[in-house]
Amino acid sequence: MLVKVPQRVFETIISELKSKVYDYNDSIKDFGVYLKPYHLVYKNDKKYIYIGKYWYKLEKNKGKLRWIYLGREKPYPNMPDPPEIPDYTIVRNKDGEYIIDSKILDYIK
Repeated sequence: MLVKVPQRVFETIISELKSKVYDYNDSIKDFGVYLKPYHLVYKNDKKYIYIGKYWYKLEKNKGKLRWIYLGREKPYPNMPDPPEIPDYTIVRNKDGEYIIDSKILDYIK
């Protein structure tokens, strides 16, 4: 079920989920790939927020850092499994309200 949450609750949720992704990325840095902590998409006056959904490889070229997209699946089978983050999109509508799936609230508790 989709629910609206205030910004304070949203920030708590995002902080908790991103922390799990950052900790996981620290544990897999020897593989040279990363689970992107969050991804933002702007479309039709809405902001869609995806947490820990996409895999990337970082590449340095002439002092610049590039994220190379690898997909949604774990790139190497011998890597530890990523944290279990609910696969739900968080939306911020044009009124500034955050709309999330209530299962994310259960996951954070």
